[in-house]
Amino acid sequence: MPSPFVQGLDGDFFVQPGTRYNWSHLDCLTLADIPFPLGDVTNVYCPDNARKGRVKVVGQIQGDPGAGTTTITRPLQTTVNWLFENRCPFNALVTWACDGSRSLPGNFEVAAVLFNVTPTQPSISAPVVTSRGEDARINTALEVSYTGLYLVYKTIIATITMTNTADANGIVFLPEQCASKCATGRDPCDEGYMALDGTLYDSEVKKTHNGTDWTQTITDPFEEGGDAGSPIVFTKADGHRMVVGRVSASGWMPAEIAYTENWGVTWTNVDVGALVGQVINDLCDYGGYAWAACSGGYLYQSTDTGDSWVIASSGATVEDLNAVVMYSSSIGYAVGDNNAFLYVLNGSDWYAGTGPAVAVDLLSVAVNDDGVIFVGAADGAIYRSEDNGQNWLNQDENAGHWRDFGVGSVDWIAFDPDARFFGWLIYNDGDGVGHIYRSINGGATWLLPAGQTGAWNSGLNDGFICGINMAYFVGEAHDGFTMVAQATPV
Repeated sequence: MPSPFVQGLDGDFFVQPGTRYNWSHLDCLTLADIPFPLGDVTNVYCPDNARKGRVKVVGQIQGDPGAGTTTITRPLQTTVNWLFENRCPFNALVTWACDGSRSLPGNFEVAAVLFNVTPTQPSISAPVVTSRGEDARINTALEVSYTGLYLVYKTIIATITMTNTADANGIVFLPEQCASKCATGRDPCDEGYMALDGTLYDSEVKKTHNGTDWTQTITDPFEEGGDAGSPIVFTKADGHRMVVGRVSASGWMPAEIAYTENWGVTWTNVDVGALVGQVINDLCDYGGYAWAACSGGYLYQSTDTGDSWVIASSGATVEDLNAVVMYSSSIGYAVGDNNAFLYVLNGSDWYAGTGPAVAVDLLSVAVNDDGVIFVGAADGAIYRSEDNGQNWLNQDENAGHWRDFGVGSVDWIAFDPDARFFGWLIYNDGDGVGHIYRSINGGATWLLPAGQTGAWNSGLNDGFICGINMAYFVGEAHDGFTMVAQATPV
């Protein structure tokens, strides 16, 4: 993934030697003043919570980001042997460093992340001995390959003024599109929809064609009005379909979705189930299919982009389901009130598992690239599991949860669908102010981007990840405006 700002990718190269007891993979952006190491397992200081992880400083990486291969140099005894013995591909973080001390370059890159790193040569020939001591320090280039390279930038949060004062419940954008003979180009987060409460201006859905200016769709989506929840988008051969669920209850209708294929000029309404008064709390999509997490413990599935819905799970729990996510077409998870946790491993049979926090409402769920589950809860914590929810792991031996943000709730958490090593979450504190956190290491650590000082919002409800360095967030109306915030590189 080449960048016009980078002529060469130089920096120290870090991996984590194990995960079970030292899960904080590539733990912290700040590497403190680590001495120039030679393959040692080294403590890494985490300034946000005075916690330490351990990483192995494998070597130095040099090369052109546009190329699919690069070289790693360091003592043959400690580095090359480790790479040859590591049979499984691994992800790696390259920080901009000099003699182990991390520094920021003028072109704003913080780090680069490499995916599926493996050696590509079977042996080393003609090693060069540069010095001798207790270790035989032999500097030799070892070529490695990788399937993805992502440049990570610092980001800042800024608000976008939208004059409507309705609360915003969800946001979605159409995928990036390259210009061709059949279609015009579209940048990430250029065109999309926002879902809002419909009680003030009957403005359940708005649209944008540049990410900044939002206008109301011509018609409203639902048969009797109501509030719109977080939407999803399906790409079609001749355009797109946006699907949105009603999050307010009806006294005479069951749960309902509406979809449009022409930017809200017309809508098609579809009943989801047959229980009067049921609501859809969350929608997710994967591989052309959709799932709806509903009140009363019901989970519905659509295999035709929303035209029809069947029950995927009922009876596993009676608690309201608040969020659903799919890791693949066959593996997925749903969470709900009172520690409700459901899972599916074969694409069809959903079962009730044991959630991470007894008597706590679980509000959000996400899965990273390694299949690790993250659950956000109403107690201000996030929990994680590495085995499909069979066991919930603690940050340390004495903690009852993995990450505690404080009094409040973690209402939304997600990883980039194209690179699930990068994630964002929303934490609303006890005063109702939303805080946006970002992870560039698979959820191991979460950092607070700049631009979030004071009571700048009245609570955040949903987000959409445009890419590893850009995201949008929406929430409760604040200071007379619908809350829309954007995370962009600086």
